[in-house]
Amino acid sequence: MTPKIRSFSGAALMLVIIPIIAGLLACMPVPIGDPERSRIDPGLNGVWLLAEGDNIDMYQFLPWDKRSWLVMGTEIEAGDEFEGELPEIETPEDFAAALENLSIGKDGITARSVIIYKAWLAKIGGEKFMTWEMTGLGNEKGRIPPEYWLVFKLEKVSADEYQLFMLNGEFDGFADIPTHKEYEGDDYVADYRRAYERVIKRNLNDEDLISDEAVFTLQRLPASASEPALELFEEVIEFE
Repeated sequence: MTPKIRSFSGAALMLVIIPIIAGLLACMPVPIGDPERSRIDPGLNGVWLLAEGDNIDMYQFLPWDKRSWLVMGTEIEAGDEFEGELPEIETPEDFAAALENLSIGKDGITARSVIIYKAWLAKIGGEKFMTWEMTGLGNEKGRIPPEYWLVFKLEKVSADEYQLFMLNGEFDGFADIPTHKEYEGDDYVADYRRAYERVIKRNLNDEDLISDEAVFTLQRLPASASEPALELFEEVIEFE
């Protein structure tokens, strides 16, 4: 079966993670960690709700291989023939209830966009980090690498909850690393990833490097809502 993405690029930017993270400076010009040497944590497999304040979206972590995940995110919208108003969704419990109690499709709730990442883990100085690489775009030469990566410190609260802390891409300790504009080689990412990692390791206790409060919380979707959650993803990803 071949996956067909019906809606990806422009509409996907409406998802909460892009504007909020960009505003919090959690964008890095290089990825952290090597996805070819990483190992996934099976405890993160499955469907999660990513919450920031009143904003909640749904993300599915699918193991791509033993080293990385394919992460797909989407949100609830009203179907074209939905009558009435969508319920207020202010908590993960509200999100799960909407999935369980409303039909999926044009006469109920639907999803119209999906955003796709490749994600992997890295351990630096005893701390665990997660890198999200936006993907899904390419040309005749192959995959188009992103201009930035989203990098977080990851902390496990319980088997069903993780917290994501912002890594500040504009931390002063990175100032001495040549920028893309100053770089004269062929592969900035490969040449300078380790330089960024060394700065992170040396400054883990600097309050300006990592936020002291979690910017996002990942909460596992209850098993009772798993089936409608997958139906919602199928609204934007078809298999033929």
